[in-house]
Amino acid sequence: MTERDPDLERVPGTEDGYRIDGRLFGQPGRVAVYVLDTPKPAVIDTGTADTTPDVVRAALEELDIARDEVAHLIPTHVHLDHAGGAGELARACPNATVHCHERGIDFLTDPELLEKLKRSVERALGMEAPYGDPDLVPAERARAIRDGDTIDLGDRTLEAIDAPGHAPHQACFFDGTTDTMFVADAAGMLLEGDLSPATQPPNFDLEDAVSTVRRLQTFDPETLCYPHFGVATDATARLETYEAMLPEWVETVAAAAETTDDPLEIANDLREEWGSMGLEGDVAGVLQYLEETGDTRRSDTE
Repeated sequence: MTERDPDLERVPGTEDGYRIDGRLFGQPGRVAVYVLDTPKPAVIDTGTADTTPDVVRAALEELDIARDEVAHLIPTHVHLDHAGGAGELARACPNATVHCHERGIDFLTDPELLEKLKRSVERALGMEAPYGDPDLVPAERARAIRDGDTIDLGDRTLEAIDAPGHAPHQACFFDGTTDTMFVADAAGMLLEGDLSPATQPPNFDLEDAVSTVRRLQTFDPETLCYPHFGVATDATARLETYEAMLPEWVETVAAAAETTDDPLEIANDLREEWGSMGLEGDVAGVLQYLEETGDTRRSDTE
């Protein structure tokens, strides 16, 4: 791809890392997939079933990576804007292993669980197949990963980091050679340079989310690669900002909920300060958390 093409950009601080624009809902700058052009090539996150596989195939061709050379497909969690393209890309890359968190992998390989996941997304977004119709991942090509597991890139490894909070089936991945961290949705969203919360239902948990951000800081990364959507080279500052943002965001939604429990109404009131992409979903996730916890706070978030 040419310098003018925004779909493929090198990750700062790396010689072989690239960000691809996965075109969420056909729009640029909303969902990213990362390709590592290593001896054993890897694709981190697989985007949506409807748009992302095509742009990944095009990027692999531009990078001169044969599809049968791709060794790893790595959805960071099973939300379908991150894992929806896994089945189709597994078919396109016949020698790749699909690595996913042990709490989520079955949703990609079991037809009943995948159908349940699809219905859940449709209910949440109020749309039929909002991310396309995902294909199953062949079970024999799937690997359940746990905290501390590694993925062999040929010249180095990626370390998996259990990262609950946004979702219990979420993992981040750290490349200690380049000090690059693929943060899933554990560090929020970085859209047009601004951080915003990632607290979608049904599993957002404030305490787990804050603990995860604190743990990510212990790896001392230099670069953060966000699936939504940017790349940050001021990693420490971004993680510290998000650690402080999470409880503030929850308190803001809790205060707004004293007047209305309508996520869209609350989101519309908060967009100017908190951003717009999927904000009503982030509000809904906090409202569900508040209901389930009885609006309690533990001191470890203060």
